[in-house]
Amino acid sequence: MGFIDELKQENIEGIRKFPKADLHNHFVLGGSRKYLREHIGENIQAIKKPLHSMNDMHAWNEQNIGQIFNSSEGRRLLIDATFAQAKEDGVTILEIGEDVWGLNEFFHGDIDELVAAFETANQEIAPEIELRLQIGLSRHCDIGYLEDCLSHFWGNEAFYSIDLYGDELAQPIENFKSIYRRAKSEGLKLKAHVGEWGTAEDVRKAVECLELDEVQHGIAAVEDKAVVRFLVDNHIRLNITPYY
Repeated sequence: MGFIDELKQENIEGIRKFPKADLHNHFVLGGSRKYLREHIGENIQAIKKPLHSMNDMHAWNEQNIGQIFNSSEGRRLLIDATFAQAKEDGVTILEIGEDVWGLNEFFHGDIDELVAAFETANQEIAPEIELRLQIGLSRHCDIGYLEDCLSHFWGNEAFYSIDLYGDELAQPIENFKSIYRRAKSEGLKLKAHVGEWGTAEDVRKAVECLELDEVQHGIAAVEDKAVVRFLVDNHIRLNITPYY
C-alpha cells in the first residue's frame, strides 16, 4: 500500500516506513515518551482527546510535564527524545528549534552551546536525518524583549527558519512585522502559527503582513474559499497533521 492508503487504514507502522519531512515539530512536546521513560523513568501520558484551546494545552502540559525538564540537562534530554521519535517515525527532514528565551534559560546565553545541543543530538541519535534549525518566538512576549533576544541569533548560518507561536490573541500580528522583515533579510524561511484557534481572515492577514512562506496549522482557512484560493495562488503551504 501507498502512504495515503496507510493513513486511511490508520496503520502507524506502515506510515513509518515511508520517508517524510516533519516541518512543524515542537521538540518540547514532540519527543519519544518511550525514550524519556527508559532514560529517566517518567511515564508521560499520551493526549487521548482533542484540545480545544491554548488553555487546554497549558493545562495538559502542567499536569503531565510541569517542571520536570526545566533545566539545561532536561532541555537536552527533550532534544534527544525528539530525534529518537523522528527516527522511529521515518522522518528524513526535521525542522525544530528553541524559543529565543531559552538561550539564557537553558544554554547560558551561549548561541554556540544551543546550536551544538541540537547538532550533537542529531549526529549521535539520528545522523541520517537532515536538521533544519528554527528560531522560535512566543507571541505573548514584548517586541522589545524579543528583539533583544534575537540579537544573539541574527547572522548565525546554522538557522534555517523562524516561527511565531502561542496564543493568537495575545497581540496583533502587525507588531511582529519589523522582526519578520529582518528575518527575511537574513535569508530565513518565514513561518508562523495562525488559524489554529483564529479565523480564516487571520490566516490571510498573517501571510500578507509577515510575508510568510509557510503557515503552521492554518486549518481555519477552510472556512473561507477565497482564503484557500489566496493560499493556493501564493503557493503557501500549510504544515498540518495529515488525517483521514
